[in-house]
Amino acid sequence: MPTPTTLKAGRAGDSNVAHWANEQGYIIRFTHQPTGHVVEFPATLQSFSDIHTPKFSEQYGADTMDPTIILSSTDRKISFSFFVLSSSIEEARHNTQCVNLLIQMLYPLLEFDGTILGNPYITIEIMNLMQSAVESSGILCIIENIDYAMDFESGVISHDNGELHPISLEISISATAVLERDANSATFLPDTYPSYGG
Repeated sequence: MPTPTTLKAGRAGDSNVAHWANEQGYIIRFTHQPTGHVVEFPATLQSFSDIHTPKFSEQYGADTMDPTIILSSTDRKISFSFFVLSSSIEEARHNTQCVNLLIQMLYPLLEFDGTILGNPYITIEIMNLMQSAVESSGILCIIENIDYAMDFESGVISHDNGELHPISLEISISATAVLERDANSATFLPDTYPSYGG
C-alpha cells in the first residue's frame, strides 16, 4: 500500500483569499480511506447544501383503509462548491496537482491483476459543516460528481515554456454520505443528542 501523502493547495499566495483562509484554519479536507492520502484546499466556499431524504413504502391490509408506513432508508446528499485560487506559477502547479489527486481518489484501489483492494470511500471535512454521529471530524462519502471549471475571465498565469494556468478554478462536488454507526450504540443518534422538554 502506498505511503499516505498530504497535499495542501493555495499555499504560495501572500495577499489572496486562499492565504487568508489558511491563516484562519478554514480548510476543506479530503481523505482517501484505502490509501490515507489527503488533499486540502482553503475553504473559499461558494455554496453548500445538505439534504436528508427518508424513503418510505406503503403496505395495505385487507381490513384497513390506512396503509402501514415502512421506512426503507434515509439518504443524505451533500453538495458544495468552492474556488481554488493561484497567485504564482508555483502555486498554480501545486493546485493542479491537488485537483488531479482528488480526481484520482474517485477510482478504486486495484491490484495488478485488476482485483479491487479498496473502494473509493472519501472522508470530507469542511470545518464544523461536515460532522457525523460517530466521528467529530468529517463524513465518510462516495463522491458522485466533481465538476471543475476554469475561470479565464479572472486571468491566467503563464510560463515561458508554454505552460498556462487559470488564476481561478471553481470546483463543484456532489456526494452521498455513508451512514456510520457507533458499534457500542443501539441507535444512529449520538449520546449527546439533545432532549427538549421540562
